[in-house]
Amino acid sequence: MVKTSQFIKKTFIFLNQHRKVLVSFLVFLLGFFIDVLTIRRIDSPFNLFQHGFYLLILGIFLVFEMRKQNLWKHHDLVVHFLFGSLLSLSTIFYYTSASLFSGLLFLLLLLGLMLANEIHQIRAYGLPVRVILFSVCSLLYFCFLYPIILGKIGVLPFWLGILTSVFILLILWFLNFKRKFKLDTKLLLLSLGVHALFVMAYYTALIPPVPMAIKKMGVYYGVEKKEDQYIGQYLNQDSYFFTKEFKTRPDDRIFILVSIFSPTHFRDQIHLKWYRYDDQKGKILEDNIPLNILGGRDEGFRGYASKQYYAEGKWEVFVETSDGRELGRLRFQVVKDSSLIEREFHEDIF
Repeated sequence: MVKTSQFIKKTFIFLNQHRKVLVSFLVFLLGFFIDVLTIRRIDSPFNLFQHGFYLLILGIFLVFEMRKQNLWKHHDLVVHFLFGSLLSLSTIFYYTSASLFSGLLFLLLLLGLMLANEIHQIRAYGLPVRVILFSVCSLLYFCFLYPIILGKIGVLPFWLGILTSVFILLILWFLNFKRKFKLDTKLLLLSLGVHALFVMAYYTALIPPVPMAIKKMGVYYGVEKKEDQYIGQYLNQDSYFFTKEFKTRPDDRIFILVSIFSPTHFRDQIHLKWYRYDDQKGKILEDNIPLNILGGRDEGFRGYASKQYYAEGKWEVFVETSDGRELGRLRFQVVKDSSLIEREFHEDIF
């Protein structure tokens, strides 16, 4: 009983000492769960309005902070909630569009920002950190909003997002510049530097191609369309999952069937790039097949490409957007099948 009472006492002391941090963490969790429960499609008017409204409220709160005022006694908690919600929304959206290979670094950055929003020592720097986080949230929002509005991705929607975010940042700065407590110029330049890094990440294909996302992708012996379904034919090879061996006979073709989500009224083009690995020459581009896609379907637009002439060895098919960013990739090894046993194909429905 004595040990139990001491444990309870120490627990209360600990909770009392760290109550601000714990409250902040609970507020963050609240924002995250609200996002999970209310999130719909990325082009949902509700989600777009919610995201934009959060940015607007956060901008208003930051203007008051710049003027050394608090809008409300729970000012800090509201700001903390909004940042947590915006970053978690962006992470969810960008995660669905990120290739495991090309988007990993970008996703780690977003997760790092979410954690930074939770670390008291970082938040203690106050306004500078919040302005930079606001710049990131603004960038992420407008860089997927314009592709949804214009119905395509590419250089124009991306730069419209960048310029809109810079414009909002300058509005905040000039609103505050006219006041006694102005935002330091170095902080403005640092925030603009965040935009410059974002531009570099775009042109090095590190930014996932939001709002597009691969729903499903596979390699098959044939593809057939029945009514509203695309059916891929495959062999029941338990070893394929581990070896990625695709066994072929002389008359076989190789089909890549893919399902890609994009918003309603979205019209764009993707490319299926077929690479073969040569022991001496390395990775060789064997084919580049374009597919025109039309958005709106929840399960994604279905399309496929096939190859009749191919060599044995390691292959990799990249799915890239019209502006050269990777949506996903598929690796397999073509192996000659000399068996004459009749094969039993199974169906994979898209």
